[in-house]
Amino acid sequence: MDTLIEMLGNGSMAGPLLGFAIGVVLGLSPIALPTIPAVVGVLAPGRLDEDGVRRPLSWVRVFPSVLAFVFGMNGVLGMLGYVFVSFTVALARSSMVLYGLSAAVLGVIGVRLLTRKTSLCRRAETIPPKPLPALLYGVAFSVGGCPGCGPIALGVGSAAALVGGPLYGLLILFMFVAGHAAVLMAAAIAGSRLLPDGTSRIPWPRLDFVVGLLFMFASAYYVFQLASGNVTTKLPGEPGSGLLP
Repeated sequence: MDTLIEMLGNGSMAGPLLGFAIGVVLGLSPIALPTIPAVVGVLAPGRLDEDGVRRPLSWVRVFPSVLAFVFGMNGVLGMLGYVFVSFTVALARSSMVLYGLSAAVLGVIGVRLLTRKTSLCRRAETIPPKPLPALLYGVAFSVGGCPGCGPIALGVGSAAALVGGPLYGLLILFMFVAGHAAVLMAAAIAGSRLLPDGTSRIPWPRLDFVVGLLFMFASAYYVFQLASGNVTTKLPGEPGSGLLP
């Protein structure tokens, strides 16, 4: 099994055949034996005719159900792994494009914030400070707002998986997230002074000005990273990535 998976990972031209062989070997291995009685118990009874006599189903009718059963057992997890790796590769390979797009978007928003007569930050009133929306917003922002965060997070996660057991690795990831959250929490506390409590006279234009400057600074930083050649399109651990030894 290890040899077949290694051959598949090395980019063998017989990839589909190797995948089929891995499935056959897995089906014959002891770890997969519990699936056989499960399939037999569900599919072997077949159907009953008008006289109540059992008539076994033909393999043509049974095979789609068996295939669906195996896809539910292995295919779903396999697809999740494929999508995860594909997304990771796409994120790294397109980092230069994401940096450029982010610089443009942040610059445009920054200019709007600095030039609008009515506050754009008032829209923040409608954003609920709830964990689930914040989680979804963070996932989207990791690609569209902070293209440099994704590769770093991938590097930290890969390193955490290599240096110790799962608990130690999860602790490293938790501390990584907590460290970033601490910086943002400090920024939120400092920024809250721009919006004093106990009054309806909120200085929104002043907040627009500060946020607009931060957006312009972030846009300039992304441009600097591209111009200086610091943005890499390599995956963590690849030669020249600089994220892992």
